Amino acid sequence: MQIRKTNIEDIPAILETFSFARTTIRNTGNTVQWAGEYPGKIDIEKDIELDHSYVCIATEDDSGVEPGTILATFALPNTPDPTYANIKGAWLNNDPYVTIHRIAANGKLKGAGRYCMEWVSDNHSNIRIDTHELNKPMLKLIDQLGFQYCGEIMAADHTPRLAFQKI
Repeated sequence: MQIRKTNIEDIPAILETFSFARTTIRNTGNTVQWAGEYPGKIDIEKDIELDHSYVCIATEDDSGVEPGTILATFALPNTPDPTYANIKGAWLNNDPYVTIHRIAANGKLKGAGRYCMEWVSDNHSNIRIDTHELNKPMLKLIDQLGFQYCGEIMAADHTPRLAFQKI
């Protein structure tokens, strides 16, 4: 697997990835997060414009998947997240950080979401992420990758999220 910046041509595959992920989280009991058409095309376009959007693609080493196939996607802003300004709890530090947002895998190759988060950890020293308390698969991955629980924030849609940080 390999991480690269997202191109406009990737949007249809990313929308399919979001649809797959939305169905997956519904099937695991999370009926709140990613409601309606969020995230959608406008979110991807904005992330590309801001140079925050990445995709994980298959390489020749990934058996069963054609090289270049999109396997996962995520946004990685490196500017302060306004929803993180008010936390019921405390961040580990106030240093500059990147935030993992809108991470989703499409199920074409197991471990793609983990690969994305490990890539971020390998390339950034201060990382924040949040997720809904019902997103059990993401909570498990966050824990396995050594993120520390910091408290609760309110997402832009006015629903609570559990917030984590890794230094």
